[in-house]
Amino acid sequence: MAAPVSNPFLEQNLAPVTEELTAYDLKVTGQLPEQLTGRYMRNGPNPMADVDPDRYHWFVGAGMVHGIRLEIGNARWYRNRWVRSPEVAASLGEPAPQSDWPAGHGAFAANTNVFAHNGKTIASVEAGFPPIELTDELETVKITNFDGTLPHAFSAHPKRDPHTGELHVMTYWWGWGNQLQYIVVGVDGRVKHTLDIPVPGGPMVHDIAITERYALVFDLPCVFSLEAATAGASLPYRWDNDYEARIGLLPRNGVAQDITWCPIDPCYIFHPMNAYDDGDSVVLDAVRHPRMFDRETRGPDEGAATLDRWVLNGIDGSSTHDTISDVAQEFPRVDERLIGQRHRFGYTAGIGQVFAQDALMKTDVDSGEVERRSDSDRYGYGEPVFIPRDAEAAEDDGWVMALRLDSQTGLSELAVIDAQRFDEDPVAVVHLPARVPNGFHGNWVPDRS
Repeated sequence: MAAPVSNPFLEQNLAPVTEELTAYDLKVTGQLPEQLTGRYMRNGPNPMADVDPDRYHWFVGAGMVHGIRLEIGNARWYRNRWVRSPEVAASLGEPAPQSDWPAGHGAFAANTNVFAHNGKTIASVEAGFPPIELTDELETVKITNFDGTLPHAFSAHPKRDPHTGELHVMTYWWGWGNQLQYIVVGVDGRVKHTLDIPVPGGPMVHDIAITERYALVFDLPCVFSLEAATAGASLPYRWDNDYEARIGLLPRNGVAQDITWCPIDPCYIFHPMNAYDDGDSVVLDAVRHPRMFDRETRGPDEGAATLDRWVLNGIDGSSTHDTISDVAQEFPRVDERLIGQRHRFGYTAGIGQVFAQDALMKTDVDSGEVERRSDSDRYGYGEPVFIPRDAEAAEDDGWVMALRLDSQTGLSELAVIDAQRFDEDPVAVVHLPARVPNGFHGNWVPDRS
């Protein structure tokens, strides 16, 4: 008899949880800053039923959003909820969620990000599926098309321009063939601009970076594979050695013909840390994977991911590339008041084998100095979020917030760390009544937003 197949993306803290919970008046160690009044939310894949471990891809589990409500020094509640798609609702014995889209338009339980815009909470995913609106308490409201203005696809990673409040989005969908679409969503929650961008193949584009002049287009060698799709792969994107890796500099008010394409050495980028203009060039800091979905096709596991810098020339398309830090890491974040502008500090989660999250890290990208929290033998940290102390605070004056798993209790915690005393004990820890699996992305949403 053949040995049962194992899947590392279903094991340890990548294993799903099985129930929705609500808990009130959570225990807090330390003192939560009273300025932190709002919600921390995090999204990630959480399959509802048994799946085939040989075929399951980490990116296709139904989304589950976790939330913690903080209020004037108290932790009021924790709750987790599956994002309702028609399939998830049917599995739970519930009616299908309301949808703004016509019958037949694909829907998926968005599993990658959760953010707030125009007073609404939105769960998002890529690959052609629409966003899903949630209540403040994480119940599904509807599958949304932004008041009829979204043409088809959205993305897991909108970037908010800190000056305008607009969301900048790069989308793709296998049904479009060789095309991407750039979208700008206004502060009113309606799409105000779209631009189709022809590309040589069908690349998987997970994120976008913006500067004050450009939107960056990541056209990299992880592309739609008809062979994988025909074979029934749950995520039919594969590494293509023959596909040219390049990054496009699209003037934010330009057309596709205005893009300056900058060839780079083959790699894959899920997440830029930030980008900014520097004379005729753009400086891009991002986490670089040597390749993606080549040897391992069930999730990211193709060698160490490093924090790297590219300088891309907007005139002649030339580029240079250096490594800022060769420590394996992912989920880069900055002070989001500086998106598209020069930054100095970035925060990441250390990544062990098979995307096991471990240490929390802070990097000075000017000096290359890396601070790693010394408690990682006990705690595995997820994606960090930086929150400034107030609107006028300096870049590094505030808190870093991240979920972590306590290996001694098997339960998760929300850690709040003083960014300028990064290796000291957290100023506060919120103790959760459940384990939060390693997931993808989340955000802090203050009440004042």
